[in-house]
Amino acid sequence: MIKFTIRQLTYLTQTAQQGGIAQAARHLNVSAAAIASAIDKLEAVTKLTLFDRFPAQGMRLTRAGEEFSAQATALLAQAAALEHNAADLVAGRTGTIRIGTHHALAQQIILPAVLAFRESHPDVRIEVVEADYPSLVDALDAGEVDALVVFDQGFVSARHNVEGLMKLPPLVLLSATHELAAQNQIGLSDLTGLPYIAVSPTGPGPSYLQILQAAGIHPEVPFQSQSRELVQAYVGKGLGFTLVGFAPKQNITIEGDPVVARPIRENIGHYKVVIARARGTTSSGLMNTFLGVCEAAISDGSIRETQGEADM
Repeated sequence: MIKFTIRQLTYLTQTAQQGGIAQAARHLNVSAAAIASAIDKLEAVTKLTLFDRFPAQGMRLTRAGEEFSAQATALLAQAAALEHNAADLVAGRTGTIRIGTHHALAQQIILPAVLAFRESHPDVRIEVVEADYPSLVDALDAGEVDALVVFDQGFVSARHNVEGLMKLPPLVLLSATHELAAQNQIGLSDLTGLPYIAVSPTGPGPSYLQILQAAGIHPEVPFQSQSRELVQAYVGKGLGFTLVGFAPKQNITIEGDPVVARPIRENIGHYKVVIARARGTTSSGLMNTFLGVCEAAISDGSIRETQGEADM
């Protein structure tokens, strides 16, 4: 247990710098008795003689006092820095934000929000964790991330606070050379008999394929992959269609094949993108500000609900 205080160390270092108790008292605007008492207590608890005292000539640090005072000065500088950092944290000028999200949402929502947020908060560190839904929920429950921006696949209300961010009706992704690509909208009847390229489910809740099946369309599924990029590549090669929430960047697959994303004429449901936080935790002002930037980017049209790729 530490037996001396920051105040006592301040009085010590100022007495050493000013050359005596009276001079330090004037500099600090405190009584000489308070400084003398603090130094006496400091010498008592450390069992060190910190000053040689010369009647009518002032005080001078002993060898041990010089060493102790140098370390006290360094400690006081650290304490001042700590106080300054605390003020920066309170004011939201610095700190760390940890966001968990899916790959597609990291590109379509988190990246634009980070770029906008950094303009006003350049000293804030932002850590983005991309993973599948179960892993992200585990990270949130363990306190490894502060919040999630994810597809709502079934949070436990007793453990999580969930706030809706946006809705993503499914889009039909097709090869640009497919005959349906010329249409502005795709009807469910247009999809009958076409093969479906599926992304492997990564958590609870229905997949886009299951939403399609619930609407009465039961396509053959010749290919399935955990990789969204590979699924899109299959589509680009004309091997079938898939449903997405966001179209690929520049409507080009990783193989360089052009694809198009078209809305479905009928309403067959949608995925919800949500902000999720663990119940019982205190959200920092920084986190609230960042999530507000995410919401603003969506509401002002910076992020279109009909573009980008769903991470399902």
